Amino acid sequence: MQLTHFRVTNYRNVQDSGWVKLNRVTAFVGQNEAGKSNLFEALCQLNPFVTTQAYNVDEDWPVDDWGNKDPAAIVCQAKFALDPADVTSLQAAAGAPEMAAPFASELVLLASRSYAAQPSFVLEGERAAEFDAAKVDAWAKEKAPKFVYIRDYELAGTQIELNHLAERHRTLDWNELTNEEQTLKIVLDLAKIDINEFLAKGASPSGRTSRSFDKRAASSYLSKQFCELWTQKKVNFHIEIDGTTLNIFAEDEAVGMPVRLHRRSSGFRWHVSFAWKFTHASQGRYKGCVLLLEEPGIHLHHAGQRDLLEVFERLSATNTILYTTHLASMIDPTYPERVCVVETHGNHTTAKLGVVSKQRAPMAVVELALGLSGDTSALFASRQTLIVERADEALVLHKLSGILRGQGRIHLSDKIYLWAARGAMSTPMYASFATGQRWDSGVLLDSDPEGHAAKRKIEELMTTQPEEHKSVKFRVLMLGPAAGLRRADAAIEDLFEDEFYVNCVNAAFGLSIKESELPTGGSDMITKRVEAVLVRRYGHNELDRRRVMNELVRRFDTWRKTTDLPRGTAEKAEKLFSTINDAYSGGQD
Repeated sequence: MQLTHFRVTNYRNVQDSGWVKLNRVTAFVGQNEAGKSNLFEALCQLNPFVTTQAYNVDEDWPVDDWGNKDPAAIVCQAKFALDPADVTSLQAAAGAPEMAAPFASELVLLASRSYAAQPSFVLEGERAAEFDAAKVDAWAKEKAPKFVYIRDYELAGTQIELNHLAERHRTLDWNELTNEEQTLKIVLDLAKIDINEFLAKGASPSGRTSRSFDKRAASSYLSKQFCELWTQKKVNFHIEIDGTTLNIFAEDEAVGMPVRLHRRSSGFRWHVSFAWKFTHASQGRYKGCVLLLEEPGIHLHHAGQRDLLEVFERLSATNTILYTTHLASMIDPTYPERVCVVETHGNHTTAKLGVVSKQRAPMAVVELALGLSGDTSALFASRQTLIVERADEALVLHKLSGILRGQGRIHLSDKIYLWAARGAMSTPMYASFATGQRWDSGVLLDSDPEGHAAKRKIEELMTTQPEEHKSVKFRVLMLGPAAGLRRADAAIEDLFEDEFYVNCVNAAFGLSIKESELPTGGSDMITKRVEAVLVRRYGHNELDRRRVMNELVRRFDTWRKTTDLPRGTAEKAEKLFSTINDAYSGGQD
């Protein structure tokens, strides 16, 4: 069962958020006080993991509409898509007849909750009436994902008394435990340590010996789990128990000396807590839940934030993850469909999926993620913009255009500004942003599998744009056909003859590869053919294109006219620039 949409109404500064479309991972971006937390708090209480949570009409009703306070008013609704297993289970529970897959796929579970009532569920779809409504509600209350709202992650790492933790865990609900206690209980659960059994083992010499082996096994397991999520350095953890006192030590492999966890940086402790807590999310208490995360990663270095996005990717297999952020580095340009912009209109909050907004404040984070500032954004708006996959691609195109211009031949129009993305799979986010800003724009993609995948994603995004943006023209150009290259696959390097590129590879790597050694089967891109030789004969994992590009740039400095270029390059570049210029109908300056 997958959460696909939600809507918040009559809650604090959210008069009506509108229906917000979601993905397995969605980042909510907006300025402070925009209402991101209010959206999450309202959504969390729709079907909360902690069943005692509820709305309070005397505290949560919008202050600018206080005279119309209504306990019966709906606060939050959500839609869940049902998978085939859900439909089968629902049919068995609600007594509906068998139905073909097309009908089953149209069924949607709608959850609602008002100020005064408990959550309720109804089925929507062409044949929803065939199900017993009361049984649907009962089934959904058992099966629908619970919502978990998490604001506090950091683990202090100080010592804890196991007997005290055991007593609190026995007498209190989970939500009444502190974050420290919850995290340490999760650590013990992950390590398969039963607190009471551990305490009992400490009462005898044989028990203490057995407990020593348990500690080592648990420490090894936790170290392995953490290192899968934290790539910055290898760290080993040691659980030490003296009597009833538990301490956790962290040892950098390069240093070889364990240090108590509370002596490590706040960012490191944050990641420790997060890694262990959300490993548990995919395996135990929170499995299947919708996780609402408030500003995750704010204490982490940029590399740690990228690790965190990888954690989200893994967790999305078992959990839906929604998170708020002010950090450009917590937005993955590969997934523009995962960005939800939170806007304010007359002090009221709305939200919509996509990197499109007329408001500057929420878009500042998106612009920074795309390498823009206010000045460059304004510059792009007054120019024709062509998105290219990488900065080195823009460098090659600028150099070739300059040489052709100097010879009076067709070159890239001066009206067209090259905007470098971060690889093919990030170009859809750049494309979505450009059309959202109503720029006169397009994209040039390599004619390879990644380029074609990006093309499909861009075309899909264009069909989901708001109506006012669908009239904006956006060109998608594939490099091979645009340059007249007779290759199934082509990238910027294929503008040069194969012999020249192989020479650059040899100079960059100190090798003596011959063109005749390149494979003829598989991809016909020169980079892929060279990579095959490097992997097969020289033990490389892949071709470092940047390393070769550095050699290519060095040779750029010796080129002044078209006769200096490798054979056929001028003609290919001229064809490419002609195609680009014609696509923009801007002619040549």
